[in-house]
Amino acid sequence: MRVGGKWRLTMHGPEKGNYENAAVFIAVEPGKRVAWKRQTQPLFDMEVGFEKVADGQTVISFTMVFGTAEECEKMRKFVEPKNEENFDRLERVLVKMQEQGL
Repeated sequence: MRVGGKWRLTMHGPEKGNYENAAVFIAVEPGKRVAWKRQTQPLFDMEVGFEKVADGQTVISFTMVFGTAEECEKMRKFVEPKNEENFDRLERVLVKMQEQGL
């Protein structure tokens, strides 16, 4: 992962379809933040921040920036519940890793 590096992935939807995603990293600060610009629709910039609040505790923040308020509102009703699902999955993985002493 480096600034200018490319990220390509295919998300497989549970209901239907495959969703191609491509992005370019625009910021990489280990332990602090990672940011990228999507190159596939829907277009937006994404930043993930990490803030250590105590030993073994980190606050993770996600910020999505769209070109217009209209684009943001169009995506909001889909993105918010899907991001919550992803956070729930991440929490389960982290708890399991902690239980295993990883």
